[in-house]
Amino acid sequence: MRLVLLTLVAVVTVSGDVYLQGPRGSNNRLNGENRDRANANRMFDSQNNNRGGYNAGNLYYYTGSTVQIEWTNQHSCGNVNNHCELVIQYMCGDLVRDGTTTNTIPDNRWKCDRADCDTDMEYGMHEDYWYYKECRQRSRNKGLYTADQNMKNGAYSTRQNNNGNRRGYECPEERDYYPYWHPTHWRDIVVFTNDVKRCDYYKQESQNVKNKGYCKYPDNYLQFKEAQGHNLNDNNVRIMNNKEDCENHWVEHGGEMVQPEWVEGGTWNMAPPECLPSPWSRDNHHGNNMDGFMNNYNWTVPEDILHKNCVLRLRYNITAGELPDGGFDPSINHELNAEADDEPTGIDVATMHGLDKENDRGYYFQQDAVVKVFDIPDSNVQLDLEVTLNTNQFGRTFEDRTHVFEIRERPPGVDKDAKIHNLNVRGKRGNIVQTYPGVEYDYQPNRLEIEQGDYVHIQWTGADSNPANNAGQGRARTDRNNIVPLRKITYPKEGAWEDEAHGCFACNYPELFTNSTNLLGMKRDDLMALAYHSGAGSHYFGDIEELDDTGTYFDLGLRMVKEAGIWRFFCTRNNNFTNRSQKGEVRAVPKGEKVKKA
Repeated sequence: MRLVLLTLVAVVTVSGDVYLQGPRGSNNRLNGENRDRANANRMFDSQNNNRGGYNAGNLYYYTGSTVQIEWTNQHSCGNVNNHCELVIQYMCGDLVRDGTTTNTIPDNRWKCDRADCDTDMEYGMHEDYWYYKECRQRSRNKGLYTADQNMKNGAYSTRQNNNGNRRGYECPEERDYYPYWHPTHWRDIVVFTNDVKRCDYYKQESQNVKNKGYCKYPDNYLQFKEAQGHNLNDNNVRIMNNKEDCENHWVEHGGEMVQPEWVEGGTWNMAPPECLPSPWSRDNHHGNNMDGFMNNYNWTVPEDILHKNCVLRLRYNITAGELPDGGFDPSINHELNAEADDEPTGIDVATMHGLDKENDRGYYFQQDAVVKVFDIPDSNVQLDLEVTLNTNQFGRTFEDRTHVFEIRERPPGVDKDAKIHNLNVRGKRGNIVQTYPGVEYDYQPNRLEIEQGDYVHIQWTGADSNPANNAGQGRARTDRNNIVPLRKITYPKEGAWEDEAHGCFACNYPELFTNSTNLLGMKRDDLMALAYHSGAGSHYFGDIEELDDTGTYFDLGLRMVKEAGIWRFFCTRNNNFTNRSQKGEVRAVPKGEKVKKA
């Protein structure tokens, strides 16, 4: 039986790339000291440039707090140049981990410690061993459009990954299609779409609110098959992917023939994802939106999840205009697949150009189509042009994931209704060329808007394993940060709320500390801690002029914002020729007032 489903599939002819800039996206990095990542297949299939990503650094967030998620995507979004969808999700699990090696976790459990890859902490892991094995043995959805690609039988083979190459324990079919039709580990946060008419569909089909069907075989069915000597990388053990085939499937198990059961389950029983218009970005550019800031989304950390091992992922999908309705038209299915190698697909591009579907001008949707753009009657001159078109990329998904983070319960005395804002640091050591497609240091968010009485959780992380020749102050390879109030404004700007501002963005010297020096109403000890990493587990001795003997990680904890105003600050180490400006601002207004825009 064929499943024909609407899919969110990216369509693009060149490498697209998407990178989480905050929280830190890994792009499959761990702790490598080179500009290029060590292993593009370590945890997941990013499809990104090898130079993207940040080395491991871990943070934690309190329940109900606001985390700003920031990203850059190479090709356009939110405009007429293509159709763009972005999906942000998270997962938590007891065995989710970053690992200690850049090697890919084995798909042969006998190569793991105690023949259990799930518990072999050497390897990074998000999805687990048997999740991938079930994906590999499960029949792929043969109702999908796969163009002219030679496909394998399992769900590990997709049009974008027809060879079924493995990256960690990610299921390629689940990665490439959203919403997915079987249960997954992932919980939906938000979907961005060029066509908000799809929002009801996304919300209704999300596993947040909807059970997903799967064919339930006897307990430990695949484990028994593996123990019997079956090679689970072959096609001799197959799992059905739909109700009809499942209920007509009989398998040998424990010396007798048994029938699996079709089960609907797996809903997370939580609110559906938010669905919003895709944010604008321009083509061929990893940069800011029209407001001068990175595209971002403010995520409220769930109240009902406490876990030490969570990760977040972002998938980026772009679709060109040759596919009706951005590829969502139900007619874009298996019936349009090429009938043989080197044959065109059934996608009709001829009538878009006023030609008959059967034509002699080469206007067919196929690999590297050769077209006759100019019609020159009675001429022997051949003016053919080859359209560089890769059908396995003309419909493509890009991805990035964070390193592991923790979700913690609020400290005693902090009301569950109190607002908590996370203030972190993004970027890594180096100048703009050396860090690209990552970014140089900055505070994240760069402009934080809050109310008096809210809480701020100031925390940052980094690495000591950046490339040795990356430019920067202090000890080579190291990420270091601090927060120091900027000096007073020299020339106030009337009408721009500058009379209430503490600190001058055009200035590069810190405020001279006195008993009246202030930042968000914090105590002097807090200001010292932010400047020198002092406090629990820190020290004042050693080389602290450029923060060398402090550390990559800092946590001030929760602090209530007691005074309204504009508070500006900077980093004394990184505000130099390599980074030029690591400055931030918090705008705090009295409770119930709106933030004024400068």
